[in-house]
This record gives sequence, structure tokens and C-alpha cells, in this order.
Amino acid sequence: MTPETLIHEVTIEGNLKQFLLVLLVSLSVAVLPQIWGWLRQIPYTLLLVIVGLGLAFIDVRLVSLSPELILLIFLPPLLFEAAWNLEWSKLKRDLVPIALYAVLGVVVSVAGVAFALNQIAGVSLAIALLVGASISATDPVSVIA
Repeated sequence: MTPETLIHEVTIEGNLKQFLLVLLVSLSVAVLPQIWGWLRQIPYTLLLVIVGLGLAFIDVRLVSLSPELILLIFLPPLLFEAAWNLEWSKLKRDLVPIALYAVLGVVVSVAGVAFALNQIAGVSLAIALLVGASISATDPVSVIA
């Protein structure tokens, strides 16, 4: 065997191990709440975040995802699924608190982040407001959950 072939086989083996690990963890997230009832109390999205943090700590990466790929491939199905499963009667019932949290909550969050960045990190007000607006947007999937 040539050295290139050996390197190629080692790379494939490493990628396969990482893929199987991610598959095992993903299946566990789907199955464990069915086995243990107390895990059903935790929203599925929160379980995925916890698992994602765990995978990040052990540095599992299958592919490097560009922001364009995430925005064009992964985000639309998540938003569509959230809108499809929305119960309109509950939305109508809770419209005032939802609107207050969505508008006032985001404005307060932007102002808080901007103030903290401006005072603590010494970032200019315009940049601080831009960062605050970038990270303070509401996530409809987590709101639905």
C-alpha cells in the first residue's frame, strides 16, 4: 500500500467514527425521553443544545458549515416547522404578552447589551448597538418550544 492510500483510509476511518458518534448521540436524544419520563419535561430543543455543547467540548466536527449553508438549508425548515405546528387559538389568546416580549423584550435586550459593551468593553455606541441587535433577535423555534 502506498502512503497516500494509508492516509486516505485513516481519514475515512476517523470520519466514520465521528459520524457514528454523532449518530449515536442524536438517536439517544430522540430515544432517552421515551425511556425516562422526567426527560419529557425538558424541551427537545434544549436537549439538542445540551448535546451540541457536549459535542463541542469533545470537538466533534463532521463538516465545516458556512453561514450561508445554515441560513439557506437549515433555518427555513426550522421556521416552517414552527409555523406549521403553531396553534392559532393559543397565539390569539396570548397575543398581547407575545407582542410585548417580542418588541419590548428585544429593545430592552439590545439596549442592555449595547450599554454593557459600551461601558465595560469600551466599544463605540454604534458598534455596541449593532452587536446588541444581532444577538437579541428572538428565536421563533425556542419560543414555540
